[in-house]
Amino acid sequence: MKILIKIGSALTSKNNKFNQDLIEKKVKEIAELQKMGNQIIIVSSGAVACGMDIENLNQRPKDTLKLQLLSGEGQIVLMKCYKELFEKENIRISQILLTHHNFDKEKEKEAITKIIKSYLKQNIIPIINENDLINKEELESNSIFTDNDILAALLGSQIKVDQTLILTDVDGLYEDNPKTNKNCKLIEEVNEINDSIKNMASKKTNHLGLGGMYSKIIAAEILKKNGIKTIVANGNSNIIDILENKIKRTCFNP
Repeated sequence: MKILIKIGSALTSKNNKFNQDLIEKKVKEIAELQKMGNQIIIVSSGAVACGMDIENLNQRPKDTLKLQLLSGEGQIVLMKCYKELFEKENIRISQILLTHHNFDKEKEKEAITKIIKSYLKQNIIPIINENDLINKEELESNSIFTDNDILAALLGSQIKVDQTLILTDVDGLYEDNPKTNKNCKLIEEVNEINDSIKNMASKKTNHLGLGGMYSKIIAAEILKKNGIKTIVANGNSNIIDILENKIKRTCFNP
């Protein structure tokens, strides 16, 4: 099975710092998933958080240029972390930096597909992030292209993955914000993405990233149109347990 796993900034940062402990756990789980015969593609946020670590910043800057500079510094650290952790599992990785504009041109889409499929045939895990130095829209708070959610959807649709797993810091889509309303209900299954579903989603963002639940629903909608199942779940839980439906989650059916 071909699985795209998106790790959001709500997970890659903790207490204003890069959360390497969580990444280490996810790498071990992904390695086990690959050994089960699955092909894995990772879309990972975290470059800005790593850049903030380098410069000892506790608050995300608002200036777009500063965020681009932090992302450029942090991307090196992020990939170094992934490389060292996956090497312990005897797994090779590759870095691919994209923007949503790459999916506007057929030749670029074909090149992306060819490259990623070639990596997968060699059991190399491609790790994709938004190219913030080229495309600042990902960093702007009013952009729908937030926290790699839409990028993951465009990529998953292009590569024709079997399913996409979007990992965040809540169990899935709730009727209301679970952080402010402890009694709200988790929506475990969504068969139709309509205005009612979209209105349940929070457009609010975390302090280091940009993507609320709304952008995840839009991502699921894109994938659904291409016949791909999307699971939104809490990344603090075990990935294999999530995929095997042993953990609370929201499943957007194709």
